[in-house]
Amino acid sequence: MLSRRNGREYLLAGFHHRRLERRLLLLVTVIALIGISASVGSSSSAWDAGLRLGGGLSVGLLCLHLLFCLLRFSGDENLLPLCGFLCALSLTVLAGISPSLAFRQLRWILLGFALVPLGALPREWASLADYRYLVGMSGLGLLFVTAFFGVEQGGARLWLEIGPVQFQPGEVVRLGLGVFIAGILSENSQLFAHPTARLGPFSIPEPRHLTPLLTMWVLFLFVLVVQRDLGSAVLYYALFALLSYAATGQKVYLVLPLLMGGMGGVLAAWIFPHVAVRFDIWLDPWSSPRGAGYQIVQTMFALANGGWFGRGLGRGFARTIPASHTDLPLVVIGEELGFAGMLACLTAEFLLAAKGLTVSVRCGHPFLRLLGLAVVLGWSLSVVLVAGGLLRLVPLTGLVTPFVSYGGTAMVINLFSLGLLLNISRREIWS
Repeated sequence: MLSRRNGREYLLAGFHHRRLERRLLLLVTVIALIGISASVGSSSSAWDAGLRLGGGLSVGLLCLHLLFCLLRFSGDENLLPLCGFLCALSLTVLAGISPSLAFRQLRWILLGFALVPLGALPREWASLADYRYLVGMSGLGLLFVTAFFGVEQGGARLWLEIGPVQFQPGEVVRLGLGVFIAGILSENSQLFAHPTARLGPFSIPEPRHLTPLLTMWVLFLFVLVVQRDLGSAVLYYALFALLSYAATGQKVYLVLPLLMGGMGGVLAAWIFPHVAVRFDIWLDPWSSPRGAGYQIVQTMFALANGGWFGRGLGRGFARTIPASHTDLPLVVIGEELGFAGMLACLTAEFLLAAKGLTVSVRCGHPFLRLLGLAVVLGWSLSVVLVAGGLLRLVPLTGLVTPFVSYGGTAMVINLFSLGLLLNISRREIWS
């Protein structure tokens, strides 16, 4: 009798845990049910599909929340609701484009939710630093296999096919690259922060300490060039530079990569025709409005049509733009929900990044701190490059918007990465 009462008290105490998260998730549930149902149409079958999509997302979020409550999980209470809101936006966009796409995305989201506890619940992720070279070489091997044996789509080999399963290794490799760089930098932080060699006006570490990092970095970029994956090459390059600066505070890790990146971009446009085309349509999309510049031109029309508050869910034409579900979901949001909807999406991405940076910096373990920064910087750079491409500040890169774009591999890896961030945010490992 006593144990039964104690068990009941434990459950009730667990339910009162994480109240902020619960309130935010209830708000996300309402947004998901209304938004997705309005996006699919007004018929009874469309509303039924919308309710199933919104209900499936809500049940997945609720299960994660209840698990965290029962286990008295001390991680940050804002990360999961922010992610849930972005997933709701993703399903809203996809339901308007194709309900079947939305249901496939929901399956990937639920699979990712199943992996969140794997990353979030207490375990020794810091031991990954001991396997940094294995993780780095495995990621490089995956890229090599994809570059030479992958499935070509749109002129780039980004997909690997194993039997009936097709996935994009680049998303897995990005997390692995973060593990590798974080492992190297955390082990040699003092050597990188207090360099003793000179390169012109800059102080740099001894070449023997830089060699492993630079070798892997060059090999990664080489394979990505062979794959013709411009977006991932830019992302990995920037991730390397920003993580190095974050670990050391030395401006040389920003200045030199910026200069080398500018020269490399000009050289790539001169050597590789597909890179030159990207720059040409970025500078003048109207030179080929029905050809290479079609995507950018239609993007500008769609965003102009959206105005401040949009044409309404399900009433836009941006969904007909090629790759709108993968590369350009922000355009669909901008046309159907207007500037206000796009601002809400970008604000959620910004808040997710800000929270991620906060919990990473607060973490007391050097490797976990840098791993958290790698996850957040990967998301943030993707959003900046995608949004910059839509505003024609940079060329279109083909990168996806985290938690919003359609894509199984990206969604699952991003949700597992969210679990890692939740793990890093636990009070037990604060500074």
